[in-house]
Amino acid sequence: MDHDTETEGKTDSIDVEKHWSTVLEKGIDQLTDAQITSLKFSSLDDGGEFYNTYAKSIGFSIRKDEIKRNKNNIVTSRRWVCAKEGFRKNEANLNCMRERPITRCGCKAAFRIRFERKSGEWVVGEFKREHNHDLVPQFETQFLRSHRTIKDSDKAQITALHNVGVKSNQIMDHMIQQAGGYENIGFTAKDLYNYLAKIRNNSTRDGDAECALAYLQAKADMDSSFFFQYTVDEESRLGNLFWTDSQSRLDYACFGDVVAFDTTYKTNVYKKPLVILVGVNHHRQTIVFGFGLLIDETVETYTWVLQNMLVAMNNKTPISVVTDGDKAMSKAIKTVFPKSRHRLCVWHLERNAFANLQDREVYESFITCMVRYVTPDEFEDMWKKMVDNRHLHNHEWLHEMYAKKMKWAEAYMRGHFFSGCRSTQCCEAMNAFLNRFLDRKTRLYELFQQVDRALSRIRHNETGADFSSNYTEPILITRLAEIEKHAATIFTREIFSMVQEELLNEQKFIVLYYIDKEGYRTYTLSQYASPDSRWEVVYCQDDQSMKCFCLLFESYGYPCGHLFAIMKVEHLKQISPSCIMNRWLKTAKSDLPCKLESQMSPDIIRMARFSALSTSCS
Repeated sequence: MDHDTETEGKTDSIDVEKHWSTVLEKGIDQLTDAQITSLKFSSLDDGGEFYNTYAKSIGFSIRKDEIKRNKNNIVTSRRWVCAKEGFRKNEANLNCMRERPITRCGCKAAFRIRFERKSGEWVVGEFKREHNHDLVPQFETQFLRSHRTIKDSDKAQITALHNVGVKSNQIMDHMIQQAGGYENIGFTAKDLYNYLAKIRNNSTRDGDAECALAYLQAKADMDSSFFFQYTVDEESRLGNLFWTDSQSRLDYACFGDVVAFDTTYKTNVYKKPLVILVGVNHHRQTIVFGFGLLIDETVETYTWVLQNMLVAMNNKTPISVVTDGDKAMSKAIKTVFPKSRHRLCVWHLERNAFANLQDREVYESFITCMVRYVTPDEFEDMWKKMVDNRHLHNHEWLHEMYAKKMKWAEAYMRGHFFSGCRSTQCCEAMNAFLNRFLDRKTRLYELFQQVDRALSRIRHNETGADFSSNYTEPILITRLAEIEKHAATIFTREIFSMVQEELLNEQKFIVLYYIDKEGYRTYTLSQYASPDSRWEVVYCQDDQSMKCFCLLFESYGYPCGHLFAIMKVEHLKQISPSCIMNRWLKTAKSDLPCKLESQMSPDIIRMARFSALSTSCS
């Protein structure tokens, strides 16, 4: 219930015996008329609080009525009435199908207090007890208007939960459980929804787009390396938008060799596609390089996004790019990143194959051709066998996919670095995280806040992985103890587990012979139980550099079992520097400035602290 600000002075000499708070133990609903009219109040708000408390104990709702002021505009008298006082003016309008139910019936119950200048107190000037309607049972007073108030502590908690993406119905359930039931919470679900709508409207009162751009500008003021660009259409409306912060730009400097793109829908009230540009860090975790909010999905729009990404990243182009196969995106990549190796997402290809290949055996054969780590000649033999055996020479979809084999077949990806990223699954994981907090009603201003929350979560996970790699030791299990110990010392925990697996595979390989020529030794290896298999490893005696023609190191960035077999033959106690890729090391980011501190708003932090304190008090 709203109250006027008290404008008269207070007094410290109130008769305690007559103050209304002292009669609560006796039962406020048992007060006689004489007892009520003899009460005195310290302020106007105090009198209103008394009458509302009295009304709740009796079973009715109140509202403000007449107010009187003196010539100096100071309040001298206030009157409250039963919410059923008077009659509705348009009661005769019976043709309106959506007319609200009639709630007024001319009730005369009222309460007035006036300011007594001599004593400096507010005294009761009028009290009418009788009602001409049925009173509400106590368990239903929770629905009466004047008794539905969201307290400041509840507002703080609601706001804090809303800011971290908890849905409105979940917030209501939490508040009900905390209060001990619906009857104790003090407001309804509609009140909570109205309060959240008010917050949203206040946040975007100057226009959603203007407010969103102001939010980005505020971040740019706090972060000198924050980058954002946008376009405006012919009607002066926000068009395309791209943004990235300083931490994302630093991450790109380290791990921007592979970039994955994807779009997600239904993330905002305007149905704008949200493009997420992601990569993989030294823990093989998803990291975000930037975001694009687009007006459409044309080649021109995607080109604009990629060009702005290049500007933000000091014109560093990625070695490899992974997309979901969108044709417009593919053309934009070819224009902006002409030298980058483009790969189509394996997950999307599997779905398309399942939809276009009705025969289960053909589907499985296609997947084998796609993911098997073989040579191009072996791929061609596998493909020809699949097509000939099933008479698929005229299959339109297979013909189309064969023409794109350079973008999806693992055989043609050998030697091209993709950091183990064969799909846009890292994008999908980011989308799945955002979709928990975003829906079709999400406005731009809220979208940016939730995106910042997602970034904070991702970066926190990286910090945890850093801790695990730097302050814990893995268990060594191979016989090449010195090499394994070196790997455990330099590689992150996730990469070390892969290196350790290759160390175990080393036992399967047999050195058949080697050729020593001009300081280089070319070893030929075979595999136990597969005598026809052959691999070659070239070793330089001068700098201990080596290269295996299986190209696993060039493809994934860590040494293969063949290389470890030659390290054993050459009695090396550490991994050759030529077999170490800097991006997988614990020190991959050591040359960069310190990580940024949390960009969480101080207002949000204060609100969360107040909410936690309020919860503890409750």
